[in-house]
Amino acid sequence: MTYRKKKTTRRRVIKKKKTPLVSVKRLLSFVLLSLILGISICAVGYVIFFRTVFAQEIPKQQEAEIVFEEPDPPIHDEPIGEQVETEKQSTKKELPKVAIIIDDLGYHKTLGEKFLNFPYELTYSFLPFAPYTAKQEEMAFNSGKTVLLHLPLEPKGQQWDPGPGTLFLSDTPELQRKKFERALKQVPHAVGVNNHMGSLFTGNTKAMMSLLGQFAGKGLFFVDSVTASESVGYSVAQKNGVQSGRRDVFLDNILDEQDICNRLKELVETAKKKGWAIGIAHPHRVSVEAVLACGKLYLNEIQYVSILDVL
Repeated sequence: MTYRKKKTTRRRVIKKKKTPLVSVKRLLSFVLLSLILGISICAVGYVIFFRTVFAQEIPKQQEAEIVFEEPDPPIHDEPIGEQVETEKQSTKKELPKVAIIIDDLGYHKTLGEKFLNFPYELTYSFLPFAPYTAKQEEMAFNSGKTVLLHLPLEPKGQQWDPGPGTLFLSDTPELQRKKFERALKQVPHAVGVNNHMGSLFTGNTKAMMSLLGQFAGKGLFFVDSVTASESVGYSVAQKNGVQSGRRDVFLDNILDEQDICNRLKELVETAKKKGWAIGIAHPHRVSVEAVLACGKLYLNEIQYVSILDVL
């Protein structure tokens, strides 16, 4: 009898020891399943948010597919529209001045930083709402460089997407004002503005009057990218007392190193004729290489300057 009682007691003890082990396993399984469920919900939420919200602020094109400017911008050897060029003659002791603006910055991390570390003086124009704009425009400012807002304006062709924040002719003046203010906040160190696309918008005198009317109180200047021969941007700015200029040569309409070098030579020759010239390039790899390689050929003939030095 004693032996049977001991055995029974022993079995009861063993059962009591197994019970908490089972509970711990169940608890761990529950925690693990809850954790997996939580991570899954977060992942789904992340995807939905970035596809529906953040994607609305960034163009759909991939980095390599971004359309930087409208095709075939005009080459202007004669006055454009109502424009009257203001003569700025360099002194005999000064070399002709060449100001090169790098447009469409903010979408390319590596190429943007290459241009920011360029051995020649450049001016940097940033698109609003681009993923690298905030960081890179801060870098440019801290390096003592001139920063511009590359303001998206409505083009003629609906197939060309200027990107988020574009000002359209169909917008009310109040909406245009709000869009401009938002874009300007995206590039807080901008001291001037040049247009991104805008072949339709810049040809409308009323729209340009309204836009440039906001510049005076902010101390901004305007550079007309001249994406259309009908552009009145420069002439309207001049008539309204806004410090302004217009581009002379697009350097990289054709993405070929030799062609870019030829356009750079044309820019230098223009500067020699009138004392200064304004060129525009974009963050393409071939543009970096061509301007770097061919730019040094003219170091004894011209001086590379900020856009501020030719306005």
